[in-house]
Amino acid sequence: MNEKEQFVGGAPGSQVDPAQAQEAMNKMLKRSADQAAPTLDTFAQLQARRAARLSQTAKAMGKQLGKDHPDVTAIESMAKSVDKLKTRLNQDKTRAKRWPTPRPNEWIVFGTVLDVQGNPAKGMTVRVFDKDRKYDDLLGETETDEFGDFSIIYHERDFKETNENLPELYVMVNDAKGKTVYSSKDSLRYQAGRSEYFTIRLGDGRKPASTRKPAARDAPTRKIKPKKS
Repeated sequence: MNEKEQFVGGAPGSQVDPAQAQEAMNKMLKRSADQAAPTLDTFAQLQARRAARLSQTAKAMGKQLGKDHPDVTAIESMAKSVDKLKTRLNQDKTRAKRWPTPRPNEWIVFGTVLDVQGNPAKGMTVRVFDKDRKYDDLLGETETDEFGDFSIIYHERDFKETNENLPELYVMVNDAKGKTVYSSKDSLRYQAGRSEYFTIRLGDGRKPASTRKPAARDAPTRKIKPKKS
């Protein structure tokens, strides 16, 4: 077999170009997001009409049976639930349009930060690092949006060092006062790929970096200077 061929799915075939594979994946995700937005919009409109009908029904029944009648309160509760669903669908539609689509030469870390109750944590500072023996590389920094979402783009040159092929990622989150409220430094994401997603739940038991006893292998960090693509 030619050295440039490899087994794919148990059968010999042409060598897979990682950059082309990643680009194809990004295009597929972008198409999925573009297709999802209209569907979510249609469903949200249906739920809005449904909520309006339920509210009208509850109002009409309230005049006959009284506002405190169990049937009336049950329909009102259903109308509120449907209205919440409509709001959530509209939010998901907006989030789908913001789906990150990195270019072939870019790497990305994205995800969502939630508070203790599971609600979106807005305005939190998220920093992504690559763990190294001497200096941990700061790959990027950003703030969460109104949905608690974040995304950070970086490049291979930001982490590539001798004998290192893939980054070892960890994430730190600071609140508006600059206090570290989350760190995944004790649970690195080894051999990270070009696209990595994190769901971060604040107060999940992980200790912030400021309250942990430093490990022997902990290293200082160095910030990557921005370079033109």
